[in-house]
Amino acid sequence: MVKPVRWFPSAASRRNTLAVRIAGRRSPRRKPVRSCPSAKPPSPSTASSHRAPVGVESSRRSVDLDGVLPPDLLVEILLRLTSKSICRLRAVCRSWLSFTSDPYFASAHAARHPLPLLAIGVARNFPTMTVDLMDLSGNVVKRIPQDGIGKVVSITSDLVFIDRNYHSSVLDPTTGSTISVLPHHQYQKHDKYALSAGCVWFAFGRTAGSIGEYKFVRILLKEYDYVSCEVITVSDMNGKWRKMENPPSYLDFFCNSGLVFKGVAYFLLSNYSEPSLIETGCLPSLDLTTEKWSMTLQGPVKTIIEEADGTLDYYCLTNRLSLAELKGTLTIAFSNKRLHVADIWFLVDSDKGSWSKEYRINVLDGIMHGDFFRVQPLLVMDDGKVVLLLKRGSIEMLQIYSPVTNTSLDITQIISNYYGGVPTKEC
Repeated sequence: MVKPVRWFPSAASRRNTLAVRIAGRRSPRRKPVRSCPSAKPPSPSTASSHRAPVGVESSRRSVDLDGVLPPDLLVEILLRLTSKSICRLRAVCRSWLSFTSDPYFASAHAARHPLPLLAIGVARNFPTMTVDLMDLSGNVVKRIPQDGIGKVVSITSDLVFIDRNYHSSVLDPTTGSTISVLPHHQYQKHDKYALSAGCVWFAFGRTAGSIGEYKFVRILLKEYDYVSCEVITVSDMNGKWRKMENPPSYLDFFCNSGLVFKGVAYFLLSNYSEPSLIETGCLPSLDLTTEKWSMTLQGPVKTIIEEADGTLDYYCLTNRLSLAELKGTLTIAFSNKRLHVADIWFLVDSDKGSWSKEYRINVLDGIMHGDFFRVQPLLVMDDGKVVLLLKRGSIEMLQIYSPVTNTSLDITQIISNYYGGVPTKEC
């Protein structure tokens, strides 16, 4: 079980203690702020007056901050910046390089900016499973046992949703406790073999607005006919599944997890839908507040086909598209098997349906081999790297792509019911 290092008790004492340990002094009176510290190395007499121990073992190590902000204020400012910004500031001068390279500062900054964890549902000993929280090095930092076999359907900023055959539950990854168990689904009354005989789509997230209620949507299709489309409010202790209108068209069979973005659940369209809908690339969307469907937002499908210049048609996109929320906006990834690349499109204007291709990621030929291959973006890190899930059948590979070097690093290979990323808390 991993926790961020906590060696200071309060916000004020954290800044002051860190400033003392790094800078060696705390000035009772603030000096005038300069826009940039002097790059000139300090004289021995000046430097020695600002030197003090940094911890017990490194008592002789010191950092000079002459001409910069007061240490406690500088610490607070730097702790709020991202790692990418900190790396850039190291080039300002030697004193800032030493300041930001100090291990105490690194520990404090890591506590302020915890790296994300990935939630993986793993079936271990039937009929039980675990939800594993994995860091970006492939290490499992927390394992949460669960009764029964299920699927990690969706993940919000602080909750994990697990769906089982006839009931669902909401898990708090921080405490490992189940905070809500939803009642049996309506379709259990119709057909207990419905799951094995049809296709199921899910969506879980908050409604828009200040209240932000959690809702869960579940859609069942059997023999090309919607058996059930129902929704439940998770926060309602006496909540019941409510029937709602069916989707306006067939949903993508290969992408059964809807993405909730700003209170709206987005899905992909199936190629069995009306040709007019397929050609416009409309995205079926469900407003979680009104619980009404819409087909107004157009995806980048038409642009993808036009860029292919006759080498692709709409049916070539089957099992090649995936939805994600990256950098605060809706995105669609297209896995181009012919070019061995994955393009990530970002929504620019929802009213105009305009999209911008911001990433083209090279994928190894051996990985992209096969009919059931798809790249699922998970998140963009502070340094610009993209965490990806490469799906090929039942085998899934986690990778980190660097746009600077245009290379990808394998994290780990998993065989599981996997979905999404969870921001680190003190797990």
